[in-house]
Amino acid sequence: MSLTEKILFLSFGLLLIIFISVGYLNKADTLKLLRDQYDAALAGDDREAAIAAGQAYYRSLRGGELTPEDERIILKDVAHLPEPENTAEDGQS
Repeated sequence: MSLTEKILFLSFGLLLIIFISVGYLNKADTLKLLRDQYDAALAGDDREAAIAAGQAYYRSLRGGELTPEDERIILKDVAHLPEPENTAEDGQS
């Protein structure tokens, strides 16, 4: 193996390591952003938004699927938020 081939092989290896590292860091950043959005939604008053943010966070954490345990945790987390008002009854007399 010539020196040029060795340099090309090492360069390819370093690029592969860089791409893997960047992908991992991007996933970690995305997960942190979703967690921050979930925490912000829990601090607000919109129960539906908090549930949606929790589902997005746990889907990202689990690879796209929610477990029953995740649903239970989300419902427990949003229990302090007010129930949405039923607007369908407002139109009926």
